[in-house]
Amino acid sequence: ILDIEGRIIAMLAGRPDSKDWDEVNGAAANAMVEAQQHCVFTPSGLTHRCGRYHALSTGVSYGGCQQIPANLAHRKENRTKIDKLLRNPAITRLAGFGSSAVAFYAPKLYRHFSNNINALVERLPHLQMNFSDSILLAATFNFGPQVATFEHTDPHNIAYGLCDIHALGSFDPKAGGHLILFDIKVAIEFPSGSTVQIPSAVLRHGNAAIQPGETRLSFTQYFTGGLIRWVRYGF
Repeated sequence: ILDIEGRIIAMLAGRPDSKDWDEVNGAAANAMVEAQQHCVFTPSGLTHRCGRYHALSTGVSYGGCQQIPANLAHRKENRTKIDKLLRNPAITRLAGFGSSAVAFYAPKLYRHFSNNINALVERLPHLQMNFSDSILLAATFNFGPQVATFEHTDPHNIAYGLCDIHALGSFDPKAGGHLILFDIKVAIEFPSGSTVQIPSAVLRHGNAAIQPGETRLSFTQYFTGGLIRWVRYGF
């Protein structure tokens, strides 16, 4: 999707041309469902600014009261399940496809992220990356079972970056689950197994509810803006 000046403001990356992608997508969804059953959530964690569903974020971040970039912390039970998800072959394929889409559609942005990661890791070698083949340093597992997000932006993400959003589950994409881009008044069919990338820090977005009895989860990857600023200001 282009703006009036021909700049990319949203990329409908779709899905890779892999015969087993449906199986990969299903395996990733099953892994998330299994993890959710064993994670511990607080009652207040069910409703948040993005919607009414449980979610866990992981990866490298910088903001709030942090003095230096660090890996997001979790209680032991949740950390164990998150680490298992990060090692899951299906999840790593989702992450790799999202990263490759950034490299293909936005090569300058990909190189910019890479340069900043190199500087960050040189300064803080103890940081643990979510995936070895993803340029996006943070990720969120939106567990469902019926993920529908409110209208929102993600202000901690880098403003000119891209947030990678992958839909999972079993639902009719013509009847629900649409990605809604409020600023440009567009609703996009967003089938399970597909990937969309948007500048989520500045573009108001959300997604439509699905039908009763259906399931929808999502997996997102992004780059925290504070990391870029921390590197650019000379640590």
